[in-house]
Amino acid sequence: MSKNWNTFEVLRHSRHDWLNRLQLIKGNLALDHIDRAKEIIEEIIIQSRQEAKLSNLNAPKLTEYILTFNWCNHLFQLDFEVIGDEYDISNYEAELIELVARCTEAIEAQVSYPADHHLLLTLQLYHEEIHLVFDFQGEYSNSHKLKTEFENVEINSAHLTRFEHSEDEVVSTFLIK
Repeated sequence: MSKNWNTFEVLRHSRHDWLNRLQLIKGNLALDHIDRAKEIIEEIIIQSRQEAKLSNLNAPKLTEYILTFNWCNHLFQLDFEVIGDEYDISNYEAELIELVARCTEAIEAQVSYPADHHLLLTLQLYHEEIHLVFDFQGEYSNSHKLKTEFENVEINSAHLTRFEHSEDEVVSTFLIK
């Protein structure tokens, strides 16, 4: 499910990510693409705010899983957002980790090669109700099998409420309460 990261590995990956971002800004400034450099800075600010919102949910293992997902070899990039009221979701943390892990594994099983595949994971927080939305964009092999996998997720507090697909997108929503 999740790798046990030591402090050195976390710092190394984090430093690598920040250097990549700084190099993007520096490169755009060198090319006199000021507007693009400003966009990158704004993207960093938005991402940092989202990381803070995720960290404030009192679900440290879920936060670690999501924030370190892209540090491992996967066939798609994971992005996330937290929408709604921030509150303590620690009572649901184990189920959320299991749900995210099982769904990302199911999606990855339907992706045959690395390409420009993206998964946007959205935590929509409402009063004592969490909607977890998986929005995968990219090429995948079998939407019926993926839907079956999602429908067969047996986690007490999680229920699939929506599954839509097109040729290059799958959107599914789970209700957790």
